[in-house]
Amino acid sequence: MRVNRDSLAVILATAAVLTVVSLGFWKTHGPNAQRLIRGDEKRIQNLSQLANEINAQYRQPGSLLPHELSDIQKARYADPVTRQPLEYSTKTPSQYTLCSVFSTSSTKEEKTGMYAFWGHPSGHKCFEFNAPEQVPQAPYLYY
Repeated sequence: MRVNRDSLAVILATAAVLTVVSLGFWKTHGPNAQRLIRGDEKRIQNLSQLANEINAQYRQPGSLLPHELSDIQKARYADPVTRQPLEYSTKTPSQYTLCSVFSTSSTKEEKTGMYAFWGHPSGHKCFEFNAPEQVPQAPYLYY
């Protein structure tokens, strides 16, 4: 069988597209991995927003840290996948922890720089906050 120039171009173009698509899935680890990463990003956003809410409440005259989260806070900031509430506990009159369970580990880039505070392993991770201080900025979500 003789291959003409047009057939060869089609074969090479198809191979190039398949290579690029394969490399894309290899680099991003596919849609399921991206779904897990997006869930972890939402967990970070929930932790950040809840910490800001607790700190704002603490800064009100005569206010203390809450002993537990309100039902509204538990529902609003629940885990985006399991719908379980975030874990909250106080350590001192002005310090508290918020915990969540992460599906993936932060990348090396996420564990350094501006968002290093929010770096986490896969699994259970607690973040410590001091209510009079500003909550570290969480990464911005692009979706």
